[in-house]
Amino acid sequence: MKDKYNVLIAEDEPLMCEYLKNNLSKIHDSFEASCAVRNGESALKELEKNEYDLLIADIKMPLMDGITLITKLREEGNNIPVIILSGYDEFEFAKAGISLGVIDYLLKPLNDNELYKTLDKLKNQLLENEDKVTLPKDWSPESIKTFISSCFCDFDKEKSSLVDKATAYILEHFNEPIGQIDVAKTLGVTPAYLSSIFHKTKGESYSKFLTRFRMTQAAMLLKSNNTLTIQKVAKMVGFETDKYFIKVFKGFFGVTPDIYRKS
Repeated sequence: MKDKYNVLIAEDEPLMCEYLKNNLSKIHDSFEASCAVRNGESALKELEKNEYDLLIADIKMPLMDGITLITKLREEGNNIPVIILSGYDEFEFAKAGISLGVIDYLLKPLNDNELYKTLDKLKNQLLENEDKVTLPKDWSPESIKTFISSCFCDFDKEKSSLVDKATAYILEHFNEPIGQIDVAKTLGVTPAYLSSIFHKTKGESYSKFLTRFRMTQAAMLLKSNNTLTIQKVAKMVGFETDKYFIKVFKGFFGVTPDIYRKS
């Protein structure tokens, strides 16, 4: 359980922006506005660099409005929870937000009690799903075994102990940004030698084996817990940026993580 959930504020009105930044943790002590920006473009850039648990975004902002911002995030596979703020009580805005899966649509002037209720509801959802991995009904133990097995070449019964150690290291550290140099250094051999013996024994390169394993784990996480953001899944399988993760995932499965999750 987190001490505080990180919140990104995207609000162009200076007074509202400062109010939320300074008072969000007072409204609900489980949430903290760790960053505040004044437009949608800045919010998009910030979300590409850092991970947040919640986005609170105004509808009408310069450079990029709130609906466009959320649309772009969803297209990139980022399913971060979103609360929309707006001074415009119009059904079309609310309908657009609902279609993009926002958790609430709050009108200005903002009511602290309403915001608290929304935050508390979200907190309960986050707590319920934190570290929870429940496999879909159609994923039996046998189908999971088959799925994982299909991602790897068969091990040679007489494979070298060096490859054993390299494989064990990969499986233990796949969720870290490791490279072939790191593995070779750990095993006390040169990267070139490790690459040669690994390919000779397994029939594929070190990097391809690592990618296969990471993609397998990512696929299982995406199907197991739809509350995990694409950013979180990327970090859980060793990618430093979700953009690169999405690119590799699409190259491996032929679809983006978001489409794969929904399929």
